[in-house]
Amino acid sequence: MGNHLHVCLYDASSEGDNELCRAIGELNFVRVGARAGTPEALANVLRDESINLIFFHLDPHADAVVEVIEDVANRYPDLALIAVSEQTHPHAILAPMRAGCDQFVCKPIDSADLALAVTRAASKHLMKQAQSRCICITGASGGAGSTSIACNLALELAHVTDRMCALVDLDLQFGDIALNFDCEPKYTIYDLAVAGADLDRTILSSAVLSLPSKVGILSRPRMVEQHQEVTAETIQRVLQLLTVHYENLIIDVPRNHDPRNVTALSAADLIFIICQPLVPSIRNAKRYNEMLVRLGIPDERIKIIMNREDRRNGRITVKDVADTIKKPVFACIPNDYQFVSRSIDLGKPVASLDRNNAVRAAIRRIAREITSEAGEDSKESSEGRGFLSRLLSRKSS
Repeated sequence: MGNHLHVCLYDASSEGDNELCRAIGELNFVRVGARAGTPEALANVLRDESINLIFFHLDPHADAVVEVIEDVANRYPDLALIAVSEQTHPHAILAPMRAGCDQFVCKPIDSADLALAVTRAASKHLMKQAQSRCICITGASGGAGSTSIACNLALELAHVTDRMCALVDLDLQFGDIALNFDCEPKYTIYDLAVAGADLDRTILSSAVLSLPSKVGILSRPRMVEQHQEVTAETIQRVLQLLTVHYENLIIDVPRNHDPRNVTALSAADLIFIICQPLVPSIRNAKRYNEMLVRLGIPDERIKIIMNREDRRNGRITVKDVADTIKKPVFACIPNDYQFVSRSIDLGKPVASLDRNNAVRAAIRRIAREITSEAGEDSKESSEGRGFLSRLLSRKSS
């Protein structure tokens, strides 16, 4: 898929490094594509495979591995390189870094340190290819249906990609994402806030409730007054951790202008403003769009979704909405208020009640549109855009 890092493990030791393999396997957007134990085998991998990042296990013969690192760094400057070793004296760390490694990870491996090293190396070399997809969903008016759409879109993205999708409730006082799935998480975003500087991947994992539907819920605080403990800094740290471990991240953002909400909106790759075919809702969508642009968010990241479209009885058309907001409508969700209300009351996603319902079909189309725009529908096109494929094609020519 387009958001995955394809990794090669270089390990010249006869035993192999199972600890490193397990730790890498826990990173959501990483795929171990190949292994090599000799320079010749590594050369073959780089010639035949699409690799974005190489882990070099330095032990037990670090000097020989450092020579390989230097050669790879010179030949493939676009590759991200990470060294791993039990040795932590200055020379052991400096030698691979001088040879061309981007990061150094000490053993025994700490999962948070490994995730941070991968993120830093990937961000240096791969830019957008290394990032997860963060989508904020917000309503232009009260009752626009943004929470229901956020919940069902998270479920459909999980189905389309066959990967866990994180779902965050940023309505810190009265959010009801958990109720939409008929669950009551033991921990919430409040627990992450009070963790403070100790917040890491382990604490985050304990607060995210993973459902069998492959949706991971991070709920709002249990008590209303606890929302005050959740700061913009907390939101920023939480999103950093989530985007390391989840390929897709959906955030239900309330429409009030709050520093915590602005933090999430500024981090989003896509922002969906949900409006209804009502004049006040459409005008608010236009104002909301304009405000986000003034905040410095590129207009192309902001999309309009019209909920409860009624082509038979509606007096306001999609063209009316587009003309008022001065941008095309990204998607429309048909009006089936009674069915969706029943879904919410039962705490069951739309798809679990009726897989063929028109509302479900519309949201599934949005999920497919999102993933196809990222190049995930075609392995060939995804690899064709990768920097390594271009590098190898230049080399062969």
